[in-house]
Amino acid sequence: MNDLYNTLDSKISGKVLEYEIQLTDENHPIFQAHFPSNHLLPGFLHIDIASELLNKKVIKINKAKFLLPILPLDKILFIIEEKEESYKITTKKENKKCSEFTFVTK
Repeated sequence: MNDLYNTLDSKISGKVLEYEIQLTDENHPIFQAHFPSNHLLPGFLHIDIASELLNKKVIKINKAKFLLPILPLDKILFIIEEKEESYKITTKKENKKCSEFTFVTK
């Protein structure tokens, strides 16, 4: 995921972590490969980015919902809630939910 995004801000409040990232432009190989004529961030990369932000390896995805497309240059907020044995992640852009997923890590 080299150079796919930059972290703009991060906050920790109890068991909730927030990371604001900005994606690179449509020239990145990910966007060139995933719908060359309609660039968007593949759903699995929502999960991979959250895993990378947490510096954890995903071993199981319990639930995943993708609601709005994430596009090149979008600023995305990752809201990560630590649960007993998993993480619940919500992504938002312009205060609208893009995806929601829960995974278990090592």
